[in-house]
Amino acid sequence: MKEHNGPRYLGRDAAKCCAICHGKFGLIRHYSRRTALCSRRCVDRFKSREEADRRWLLRFESARQTIAAGFTGFRNHEAAQ
Repeated sequence: MKEHNGPRYLGRDAAKCCAICHGKFGLIRHYSRRTALCSRRCVDRFKSREEADRRWLLRFESARQTIAAGFTGFRNHEAAQ
């Protein structure tokens, strides 16, 4: 089976297979945030990936703020001397 990953094919095959496991749809399609999924198991996997991404972004944002505060405090300390 030939995969089509180019920009011409982005929207063409999107609704023909599950977004998580790339399996075929049965009689019922499950949706989560407008994403077509083939089973409840894929819905759970999709939601756990979203939660993992959300936690990672929160950790990244807090680390970025800590680093920014460290640089700002360092510059203020130099200016005070």
